[in-house]
Amino acid sequence: MELMSDPVIVATGHTYDRQCIAKWLQQGNRTCPVTGMRLRHLELVPNHALRSAIQEWALAHGISLPKHYDTTQQPTFKADEHHPKNILQGHEEIVWAVEVHGSRLFSASADKTIRVWDIESRRCEHVLEDHTRPVLSLAISGNRLYSGSYDFTIKVWDLTTLTRVKTLTGHTDAVRALSVADGRLFSGSYDGTVRVWDENSLQCLEILKGHTGPVRTLVHAGGCMFSGSYDKSVRVWDVQTLECKASLTGHTGAVRALVASPEYVFSGSDDTTIKVWDVHTLKCVKTLEGHEDNVRVLAVGDNAMFSGSWDKTIRVWDLRTLECVKVLEGHTEAVLALAVGEGGPTQGSKVLVSGSYDTTVRFWDLSTYRCLRKCDGHFDAVRVLAAHNGYIFSGSYDGTIGVW
Repeated sequence: MELMSDPVIVATGHTYDRQCIAKWLQQGNRTCPVTGMRLRHLELVPNHALRSAIQEWALAHGISLPKHYDTTQQPTFKADEHHPKNILQGHEEIVWAVEVHGSRLFSASADKTIRVWDIESRRCEHVLEDHTRPVLSLAISGNRLYSGSYDFTIKVWDLTTLTRVKTLTGHTDAVRALSVADGRLFSGSYDGTVRVWDENSLQCLEILKGHTGPVRTLVHAGGCMFSGSYDKSVRVWDVQTLECKASLTGHTGAVRALVASPEYVFSGSDDTTIKVWDVHTLKCVKTLEGHEDNVRVLAVGDNAMFSGSWDKTIRVWDLRTLECVKVLEGHTEAVLALAVGEGGPTQGSKVLVSGSYDTTVRFWDLSTYRCLRKCDGHFDAVRVLAAHNGYIFSGSYDGTIGVW
């Protein structure tokens, strides 16, 4: 048995001899050798307790150990040295949602906080701390920020003072989706309900019941709020009367994603398909097939709808013909996030941006569907994306925010 001469703790909490782990990191590894988990930072913290125990044991057994632990010859790893300036650090857990308002970016995390970032300086201005469990969803309306959490509540924040205005209670499980329409906040929960709140009084107007499983996603279109659920259905609620106009069925797996164009609502499911619903008649116009695994995310551009899947591909669907016109390949793991933003090769042109379990962000030219660039910087899956004013923001499982 070889004794550690200088035990240090890595980000996962495991202890290694400094010389050994430093060599491991110098070779470009960014994971814990024992667990294989990605390290959220590369700082090596001395394990004084273990060092003292080793010294006492060695003394009792007549074993000689170095009196001084010279670390000057060992590489020093600091998080900032391994994160480019466009990678914002602060969250300690997964980033579940990102929203932009003016010159600020808001990020919600499993660490129970919402961070407020100044986009220009890329500094964290404030940390909103009031939730008691992971924050899963964000929505911005007027001068208010709404945050939904695993603690079953929705917090209402004033965007000027960055203070909490009120806590909305009533849900009996996690609040996974938030959407605002016509002065009303809709909250979708794992408790199977959608609650409707008046934005002025912040009182609950109605509890929309009907789903038999968790509500995962919401989208507003044609004067209605559409809710997608793990019960394999999409329900349609009139925004004004709050009546259920229809229950859209046909999927054979959970509905995880909804997006809307002026004419259609698209629902993406674990059954590998996307269903197209006419906004006016609420009839299924077509079922889009082609993906070989769960459809996890959808996005809409001017002329196309985009779908990302666990099969590692992105499919491009023409909004006029509803045909697949291209399959974008390049990601080596599941595609978890999509966004359409500015930044194409010509002035005023747009790009499709994708985030994946493979830790990368990819930019695709919307005229040629060629991959313009692949961006590294995150150490774990890219879970969410937001586009605003020429910027793309990515939130990752490693707790960081990418600015591209």
